[in-house]
Amino acid sequence: MSFWSPKKDGRRPAINNNIKAANIDMNEIQMKLPSANHMMDHIYSAVTNLTQNIPQQQQQQRKSNRSTATTTIPVVKSPATVSSVHSRKNVREPSQKYVRLSYHRSTVSMVETKNMAYILPIGSVSNIYEKLYDCCCFFIHCPVHEKVCILKSSSSPFIWLPCVVAQWPQKNCWIKSAKESVSWIFANESANRYEYLKNHPFYSHIRLIEILRLQLPQTNRFITRLAFYVRLDSNIEQSPDKFVCCQTSDRLDWLDLNHVRDGSVENLWGPELVKFCPPANINPHMIAQKIEEFSSNQVFHFVSKDGIPRNIEESWLKSVKVTENDVERLYYEFLEHCYPSYYMTSDSFRQCLLRLGLDLPDLNLDRLFIAFNYMKNGFLCFHELLLGLVALEQDTPHDEVRIKFVFRYYDTKQNGVLYEEDMKRMLRDLYNITCGDKKLRGDPLEQKTREAMELFQAQSVGKGNRAKQAITWRKFLTIIATHQFRGTSLLCRSKKSIFDHITKRITTTQSANQSSKQESASSVLRLVVQRKYQNEICQSCRSKRYKLSPIQIHINQDGYYDRCELVRHENNKAKSDSPQRKSALVDIQRIHLLEPEYPANFFLRKIREFNHTKRFIDGFMVNERERLFQMFQMMADELEPMLQKEQRVKQLNSPCFIIGDIHGNLEDLMSLEMTIWKQFPAAGVHYLFLGDYVDRGRWSIECALYLFSMKVLMPKMITLLRGNHEIREIQNKYTYRRELWQKYDQVYGQRFWDLTNRLFDRLPLSATIDETIFCSHGGIPHQVTRLTDLEKRIPPIVMSPESDCPVAWEIMWSDPINQEHFMTIQNLYQIRNENLRQGYLPNTKRGTAFYFNERALDNFFAENRLTHLIRAHEVPKLGFMIHFGQKCVTIFSCSHYCGNDNECCVLFAHQEKIRVIRIDTTANQPATDQFQQQSIIR
Repeated sequence: MSFWSPKKDGRRPAINNNIKAANIDMNEIQMKLPSANHMMDHIYSAVTNLTQNIPQQQQQQRKSNRSTATTTIPVVKSPATVSSVHSRKNVREPSQKYVRLSYHRSTVSMVETKNMAYILPIGSVSNIYEKLYDCCCFFIHCPVHEKVCILKSSSSPFIWLPCVVAQWPQKNCWIKSAKESVSWIFANESANRYEYLKNHPFYSHIRLIEILRLQLPQTNRFITRLAFYVRLDSNIEQSPDKFVCCQTSDRLDWLDLNHVRDGSVENLWGPELVKFCPPANINPHMIAQKIEEFSSNQVFHFVSKDGIPRNIEESWLKSVKVTENDVERLYYEFLEHCYPSYYMTSDSFRQCLLRLGLDLPDLNLDRLFIAFNYMKNGFLCFHELLLGLVALEQDTPHDEVRIKFVFRYYDTKQNGVLYEEDMKRMLRDLYNITCGDKKLRGDPLEQKTREAMELFQAQSVGKGNRAKQAITWRKFLTIIATHQFRGTSLLCRSKKSIFDHITKRITTTQSANQSSKQESASSVLRLVVQRKYQNEICQSCRSKRYKLSPIQIHINQDGYYDRCELVRHENNKAKSDSPQRKSALVDIQRIHLLEPEYPANFFLRKIREFNHTKRFIDGFMVNERERLFQMFQMMADELEPMLQKEQRVKQLNSPCFIIGDIHGNLEDLMSLEMTIWKQFPAAGVHYLFLGDYVDRGRWSIECALYLFSMKVLMPKMITLLRGNHEIREIQNKYTYRRELWQKYDQVYGQRFWDLTNRLFDRLPLSATIDETIFCSHGGIPHQVTRLTDLEKRIPPIVMSPESDCPVAWEIMWSDPINQEHFMTIQNLYQIRNENLRQGYLPNTKRGTAFYFNERALDNFFAENRLTHLIRAHEVPKLGFMIHFGQKCVTIFSCSHYCGNDNECCVLFAHQEKIRVIRIDTTANQPATDQFQQQSIIR
């Protein structure tokens, strides 16, 4: 037996593409799989012991098994190196019979399974929407009738091998699991019948013929599919109450074995039925055994590692801006669509296009399948699907590989030549593209066809009466490459970007993995999307009723807010006599907008003045400590209950400005005032601050007072979230507490520190905008994924989040991470835990909380019907950074941070757009001191 030993991280070592397999003595191999420390013992046991003869075979037969088991390293074939004519021997895998399905035009109409798998195993998975699982499949052969058992799916008209979900047993028990599974297949869900069949074997041989391991790129987790050959016992006594071969049922049917060997099976979901079919009259013990493994590295074989393409395929992907994330998303779609098969037949291909929502009305899907299938074996692997979709893109270069793609599309007989009928189809399609509604037919078509056949130097192909004029591939390529025939670059193109469409399609259907609740969730999501894109008014908007505000706002000549007054009506006396009017006036008088010397108004005005003189003063009101504290105490007494009553996940509506870290940078805060809220509180938009108002900058208390004043004046329009620096332990480590002691002495400094942190303890942790955008300081939690549960789990007052509320701690400290970095950290630290499957890793940069990848974010979005994440917590050079294909945005609003040359940036969410606004702060002085520059905590 031969086997490549993977690295500990689950990835294969670098493999030369010329090396396809190696013969290694079994005793020299030590293999580590994620599920066990000594999985090689399992495989050795499986390969040597699962080939059992009932009764037991001799030891000599056991030894022969070891020489027939091989492991194939699947080499990724390039369409540039696979000849389209008469070179099928070059595409065969070692130690594997060449498999080719007979191509036939699909007669199956498009089937919508409502997100269920097209092939459902016998029994059940944990839920009917789960599509990737360990399984066992069986090639069950009846030697008496020369038939093979097939599985009929309850969700579609397609057929495949009988399969069951694998429940991995303890060591050396695969044979027992196989016996139990095949008994369950024929038990027809009867427990009594199952027990009888398990104890009275109806087969003479069970042999493990393939172990297929597929690595999921995002988590490095493997799923395993075992394939068994089962030969029914031709001498067993058959009776209806015991066992009868070749009987059909709701899920099982039987096919003639000769049809299977010919590859002429209709409605076939995957080629494994043909692939596992043994030659006629072969000894079951001589059926080849194989282990195949497809690692995540092979998935990204055609993705440029450093941005520099090394071959035509990598250039293709770069030219149409197909990223590693795009390939990963398509691979998951491919796996979920095909599984438990790993390949795609023509029927499966058509259903895949339906699943991806690709509408290609100008292309014939049967011929398109032939064009995709550059291996010419009647079924597609993942890379054939990937490169085929890239070939359809508008921007893909029309080079030799793509010309070959067009050639295959019109080579309907798959003989490696284009006949006159094929050329007519090409000319008609080309004429339709270039001339619109005009049709090329009749004599003009015949004339142009003759001219084309002459131009391409058609020659006689075939013998005798079957000889026909045809164009060879070489002539076709030469004439097009020398521009003697133009226009073929327009053929076989999609009118829209395929990968953009696929990304949007996948994003809007991610919630399809959530079992019975999924139906209602996806229907709600469809309604939301329909409402957005059909310009309909939602019910909440229809119910709004406007009324005149009783306050008028005065704006001075500089454009700043000056004062507020009551609106005076002509019939003022009559109005004031009414009880309702008197009650309204009482409420209005309590509004601090009408009191210029109220602390909030006072602080805004004085801090604005202080910003111009701060270079000459140690701090705001440093000579009036007692007065400052009393005014702050008065404002805090009103803020505390107000903040304590707010939702922990605050619900906001657009339009909304989102502001990132401030970190005591008063000059930048005043720049923001001048640019986006100069006339505050005359504001018609929401302002959402993402936290980190203090620490690092020398004007932290001034920024905190300013923001608290805004909150008091317009509590519904201003939302302050808590960041990781609004925590006492972090402030002790950095500068905020020291700043207060230096400005106001130790006694008053400690009072200000305690008072501000009392307010910080009551700040909400996250917010949503229009119920579609999730906003927080750091990211998403891994312990709780539902927003409704977050609201319940986070108390109104959290003094020490790390110990009192770990969920709040995660929201403040987590970071997004791309997949390459995710895998690097996982492999470097040898991390193996359940969180990997969900897309979370321990945050090694922070030393606390978690990293989350795109899969984790997609699951969080699907759970809560969200589309975007906006967060702060990191310092991008431009002030903003895009993650995960525009699903996540990092924003930072403190420029020149700790010696960096970063910019100040905010976001504006309005009219279903998230706009990036970069603020010019080049004239502002940095707010951070030199001794703070070496810190890595954000």
